[in-house]
Amino acid sequence: MRGWALLAIIVANLVGGSTYLGQALALEGLPPATVILLRNVIALACLWIWARRSGGLRMSFTRREHARLALLGVVAYAMPLLLGIVGLRWSTAGNASILILLEPVSITFFAWLLLREHVRPMQALGLAAGLGGALVIVLGSARDADLTHHLKGNAILAAHGILWGLYSPLIAPLVATRRSIDVTATSMLWALLLLVPAAAFEAPDWHAGPALLPALGWTLALGVLASFAGTVMWVWSLRYLSPATVAPFVFLQPLAGVVADYLVLGVVPSEASAVGGALIAAGVFFVILPLGGAGSRPVSPPPAGAVG
Repeated sequence: MRGWALLAIIVANLVGGSTYLGQALALEGLPPATVILLRNVIALACLWIWARRSGGLRMSFTRREHARLALLGVVAYAMPLLLGIVGLRWSTAGNASILILLEPVSITFFAWLLLREHVRPMQALGLAAGLGGALVIVLGSARDADLTHHLKGNAILAAHGILWGLYSPLIAPLVATRRSIDVTATSMLWALLLLVPAAAFEAPDWHAGPALLPALGWTLALGVLASFAGTVMWVWSLRYLSPATVAPFVFLQPLAGVVADYLVLGVVPSEASAVGGALIAAGVFFVILPLGGAGSRPVSPPPAGAVG
């Protein structure tokens, strides 16, 4: 299952890297918090439909688990989603791609702080190679890669990257004993505590127009592909991989952003993208390279009939 978990985290990060483009296009017809709320509601609907195959969602968590899920849903999920899309309004997609690189470093730090995980030499090498490759891509292809500009937006995007680093260390102990689909859905329900008021605050900005329908289409795609499929794959992978092992795969996101720009907008990748992509591939290889089971997680078998 570890091989499937590695594949899942790779795909989840490739999907995640394409969300900056999708969010930017959705913002042309909808305000930011509304996009995030709709994404979350769409993902919850998908989770409910998916869980029906195994008898529905099971949310009978203990009080202590619900407290962790509330912190996870509001602070480590809803808040970074909001900060990420709001930060794009005052910064650029290029800067966002640079600042999301705070996430793997943050994951590694919080995994050490909360779970006492150690970073192995090959993981450190993967982090270094991935960071170098991602920086080559974003600095070589972004039109505005100077982080001294758009100070307000960059500060928000930096906070967004750091808070995402909390997600994996907080959720990993829960998915070690609970179905990942139940943990994911419950954390998304707790996220509504922040997302609903934030979207309601934007009510004066809701209006119809020619950009509304395309924005709704992009929001639907974000909800199904990123918030549902991407999150489920990410959370499920944490049943078999430690957060410190997952962290370097975030470096795939800038590479995915370059590919998404090419496929949707026709932006031709630069030579820097090729060099950076090779470095990222090397970094991922160092993490995947078998090390006698290092980086895997001992997990309890899920309940009979479990999904995820």
